[in-house]
Amino acid sequence: MKKLKTMLGSIVVFTLLLVSRAEAATVQYLLDQSNTLIDDVDYLLVTISDNQPGQLDFTVETQSALSDIAGGNFGIASFALNIVSAMDLSGDDFLLPDRWKVQFDKGMSEAGKFDVRLLGTGQTRQDPLQFSILGLELDDIIPGFASHTSGFTGEYGSAGSAFFYGDTMVAAIPVPAAFWLFGSGMLLLGSVATRRRI
Repeated sequence: MKKLKTMLGSIVVFTLLLVSRAEAATVQYLLDQSNTLIDDVDYLLVTISDNQPGQLDFTVETQSALSDIAGGNFGIASFALNIVSAMDLSGDDFLLPDRWKVQFDKGMSEAGKFDVRLLGTGQTRQDPLQFSILGLELDDIIPGFASHTSGFTGEYGSAGSAFFYGDTMVAAIPVPAAFWLFGSGMLLLGSVATRRRI
C-alpha cells in the first residue's frame, strides 16, 4: 500500500510539473510604422516566449518589406521596449548578442523614451535579433516597441536606415490542449491504478 501511494504521488507531481510547463506561451507583435518609410506595412515581427521559467526569450526579425531592400551590413541596430518595474533590472539580467549593450530610459527618435534600449554597433547589426531577459513574465512587457534598422539599398542608398514602431499583437499562442489532455489522462490513470489495487 505504501509503495502504491508513493507511485501515485510521483505521478501527481510529474503531471503537475508537466502541466505547469504547458502554460508556457508565445506572443507576437508587428512593427508597422516608420519615420521615413510608408506606414501600415509589416516591417518587423517581435516574438516573445516564456519557454524557460524566469526568462523571456525575444526574437526580432525583419519582414519582406525590409529584407527585400537589404544591402551590405543590413540588420537591426537597436531595439527598445517598455517593462513594468524596469528599475528593478540591471544589465546582468539581459542575455545579449556579443558587443551589444543595454541602456535604460533612452529615446528612440519620434517614439520618445523607452524603459530599455538595446544597442549594437555598425558591425554587430542582427537579423534576426535574439536576446533574453531574466526574471520577467509576459505580463511584465508593455506592448509598444521600436527598432532602428540600417543597410537599405535602392532609393534609400547603400546606408539607408529608418526607425520602426508598433504594438499590434498578431498572435497569442495558447497553451496546447494536448498538454492539458495528457495531464488529466495521467491523473485518471493514477486513480484507476489505485482503485484496482485497493
